[in-house]
Amino acid sequence: MEITENIELKHRPFLAERFHRMHLNISDYTFANVYLFRNIGRYNIKTKDCGTFISAYNFKGQNYIMPLSSPEVCSAETLVEFLDADNFFFPIPEEWLPFFPADTFSVSCDDSESDYIYLSSAMASFSGKQFTRHRNHLNQFFGAYQAVDRSLGDDALTDAMAVLETWQDESRISPAKTDFAVCAEALQNFSDLALWGTIYYIEDQPAGFIIGEALNSDMFCLHFAKGSRKYHGIYQFMFNDTAKKLETDYKYLNLEEDMGNKNLRKTKLSYGPQRILKKYRVGLKAGI
Repeated sequence: MEITENIELKHRPFLAERFHRMHLNISDYTFANVYLFRNIGRYNIKTKDCGTFISAYNFKGQNYIMPLSSPEVCSAETLVEFLDADNFFFPIPEEWLPFFPADTFSVSCDDSESDYIYLSSAMASFSGKQFTRHRNHLNQFFGAYQAVDRSLGDDALTDAMAVLETWQDESRISPAKTDFAVCAEALQNFSDLALWGTIYYIEDQPAGFIIGEALNSDMFCLHFAKGSRKYHGIYQFMFNDTAKKLETDYKYLNLEEDMGNKNLRKTKLSYGPQRILKKYRVGLKAGI
């Protein structure tokens, strides 16, 4: 028997517990990401006898299935029941690949879907040649501004929304083509989604913010970083300051994927990722 449900806030305790138990480094496996993109990705929960899965669609309209536990608990025959010629399991970590028999399943990956993983200590120090340009921007920021940080909570969400609206205006891109709506909903449901964040003020004006959440005991995932372009170096400052705040508790920072955006890829590579984490697609072999 299969049961299907749309994802709602009421599912957070169940899904957050599942994600915590899985202890994966992949950014997709957080309740905030699943909930905030539930409409864009048409997410819903499917429960079968051997476990729970999420059905979703990527930006290309391809259907994929997210396991909510290690696939070793399902037989190969049951896993096959989820698939047809057009869909696939995703995102699958490398350590799960042995649970998909090679005579039945095919494996592939798309680099645009890979997560960028950084050492928190490296981002906190900005030391070495890799960070020369970022250090210069950071020093210029310190020379021009004195930022004040504040924990992002319900009492600062109006200020954070002002930052987001400024960022959207400065982007000169239609809100339909940015993550404006998704980030706005993250702010509106900040407490309910159990998010963590910092907002920064310059001369008493809200200037930028960062929002994220823990993926596991070793890794923290940064979902949103928004700042006004008029403050040169603010992104270097926010990433550096966030890493300093988190490095004693989390060895790694996950800045998620680049979605095939060349400028975003260039920026994320410039911060010297310690690892680019591949997320695998597992589909049926032709003829199965």
